[in-house]
Amino acid sequence: MKIVSLSGSSSYLPEQIIKNDFFGTSQKEVNKMFKGVEQRRHVTPDQTAASMIERAAKPLLAEMNLDPLTDIDILLTNVSVPDEPFLGCGAKVAHQIGSKPKWVIDIHNSGCISSVYMMDIARSLMIAQNLKTALICNVQNAAGQIFSQPQTRKKPQSAVPGDGCGILYLTTSEESPILALVHRCYGEYASDMFSSNDENRKYFDTRTSEVSLEFTEAKIASIISRGNRIVPEIIQEVCKTAEMRTSAIDGLFTNQPNPFFLRNWREAVEVPAEKHFDTFSQYGNLFGAAIPINFDEAVRGNKIKNGSKLVFAGFSHAGDYSAAALIHWKKEL
Repeated sequence: MKIVSLSGSSSYLPEQIIKNDFFGTSQKEVNKMFKGVEQRRHVTPDQTAASMIERAAKPLLAEMNLDPLTDIDILLTNVSVPDEPFLGCGAKVAHQIGSKPKWVIDIHNSGCISSVYMMDIARSLMIAQNLKTALICNVQNAAGQIFSQPQTRKKPQSAVPGDGCGILYLTTSEESPILALVHRCYGEYASDMFSSNDENRKYFDTRTSEVSLEFTEAKIASIISRGNRIVPEIIQEVCKTAEMRTSAIDGLFTNQPNPFFLRNWREAVEVPAEKHFDTFSQYGNLFGAAIPINFDEAVRGNKIKNGSKLVFAGFSHAGDYSAAALIHWKKEL
């Protein structure tokens, strides 16, 4: 069977830095699930998902000397807040970077773990259809568009998200092989996080109130409980698939809802804090873009040694998906 490798990464963070005083909520008064961010980035009204991906992709194309016309067979995107109700951004991205992919897929599920989910989709297509390359694009743009609204930003959960775009580049090679990859769907948890507005209308209906993501106290407790369970489980599963102990993980990259999840996950799988890479305090909860952005920052910061066993893992939304990938990183610093 063909071997698929993680061969490159890049990222883009909006220039607009937002401090805590923007939100007007005392951090002493909020649930611990919504604490710990010192600053975050917000998109501006004129920034589209396609423009963020283009900004992130261009350095990767230049650094790896890639020709967009021949070196991108598959283009996958996941955007937290799509710019158009009917159109995905993939076709626009392909045009803007000068690419003609054989497959363009915009997915709108798996949220915070969508980068790993898309890695599995890309790997499956590459093997089945004899394709050589895939560009995986994650855009988190909810912070500046949803959580910065005048009334919504006063809610405790609004201070946590930050915006950004992360990109992963896959190739059929033995460069840095994906040793194992697993994902799970828990449909029973799919309704525990929901959007709402004061008029109880659907998000696309005519209304005057702002849309927001809501959590009840009971739902928060349930999400914390299941998040602390299913992420260590999926990490253990992907390591077991590769016949490796979790204590042998050299680098752990997860989604980053809050510092408590991060601590609990690494302790549960015996990974020391210095091997668990996150950017929560400076970038906030980056949703699906967290894993590729954190990985890219670690690569560019020369923090990953040649021969490292890396795990990408996490869960999405209120726990409707979990996924993990194990990668043997073979690039020199």
